[in-house]
Order: sequence, then C-alpha cells, then structure tokens
Amino acid sequence: MRITLGEYIFDISTDENEKYYKNERYVSEGCECDGCRNYELAVEQVSYEIREMFKRFSIDIKKPAEVYVNYSQNNILCYGGFYHLCGTIIKRESPWEIISETKNSAVSHLNENRMIWLEKSFRIAFQEGCALLNENSPLPCIQMEIAAYLPWVLTKKNIYEC
Repeated sequence: MRITLGEYIFDISTDENEKYYKNERYVSEGCECDGCRNYELAVEQVSYEIREMFKRFSIDIKKPAEVYVNYSQNNILCYGGFYHLCGTIIKRESPWEIISETKNSAVSHLNENRMIWLEKSFRIAFQEGCALLNENSPLPCIQMEIAAYLPWVLTKKNIYEC
C-alpha cells in the first residue's frame, strides 16, 4: 500500500505489520522499568491524529522495538525510541545529520526539527537502517524513530524528575 506522509512516500505492507504487532509483546512485558511502564500507559492519552497515524501503518503504539527516557521536566518525559514496520521508503528527506565522518565510519545526529511533527509533543522520522531486529521482525524492514513528550501517569513518584 502506498502511503504519503510529509516528505516521505512509502510502500507499506499493512497486513504484515498487523501480523507482526499481533505477536509482539507490550513494552512493559519486555522491560519493567518505570519509564517503559509509564510509556505504555501514557500513549493511551495521545491525540486521535497520532493514534490514526499509527493505525494507518498498522503499528501497535504500545509495542515499540525500543523506548527510553532522555529526561523529565515538570513531570513531562522526553522519550526517544523506534518501531519496526514492513515496507520500503520510496522518497524521503533524512532528519539525520552527519556531524563527523572518517573513511570507515560516520557519527550522525537526529535533528528533531527535521522530523515530521504530528503535533508539538510527538515527532517521527523514518530510516532504512534498523536496530534490534529479531527473528520475527517484518522484512523488508524500515524503522520509525520517535521523539515524544508524554506525561508521567504512574501513581508512584517520577524517578526521572530532577
């Protein structure tokens, strides 16, 4: 299925994504840290537009391949992470900026301002290189990066707050 989102054009297998996410575990089943447990609950409160974008790609928002807390301020957590999806990128503008390069390697930085802003608190970008693939990962695989600012919703104290 061809999908256009921002400057990206994709060929996505929504059927394969549905199968993949049906069998993947929730983030809290793979990690018991407060950040992951909070993420799983906090994404229940994202806007209709964000939920619909995940639905359009047949991605279960509660099942990222990786999610982590960068920092917390006023009980809003800055999350990074990514999801895997079956498909290919036909056209894109990369938000990754190379900051140093040698003959054998490169160091890059994800520029949040060049990501797709679904709304002020939730940004996404895509890349063909995928990290943390497992035997169940959909192929061909692309990775959707996230930068999300979500509230602390657990009833216990926020351990990430300074």
